[in-house]
Amino acid sequence: MAPSILRSRAVLALAGVLVLSAGSGFSKPQKGGVGGPVVDALSRLTPAQRTEYLQGLRSMEETRSAERLQQLDQAQSCLSKAGSPTAVSACWKSLMAESQKSRVAQAQQHQALAQRFGLPEGGKKKQ
Repeated sequence: MAPSILRSRAVLALAGVLVLSAGSGFSKPQKGGVGGPVVDALSRLTPAQRTEYLQGLRSMEETRSAERLQQLDQAQSCLSKAGSPTAVSACWKSLMAESQKSRVAQAQQHQALAQRFGLPEGGKKKQ
């Protein structure tokens, strides 16, 4: 297979996986209806605290978005230079490692933000 076709397929595969994995568990609505632990905890915050909490979430998401775009740029550059399946694999592994590192960091930031406002973490009840 020609190197340009190999790179094109790799870029398409990469784009597909990133689209499927780009969503964060933090942006998904909580299961359960009104009155869940997160809703209950948020309802006890003052309007100013809710605003501050949401600003923190927004800041985290903006940072995450910028990181993902940078990771994609790096992956695209790497894949455009990859001339063999081994090189494509190395690009892919690097991207996956960076993505995992970013997810761990975001989870830690989210946990710290939730603790700061006395909110349950990840939808779990506060103990």
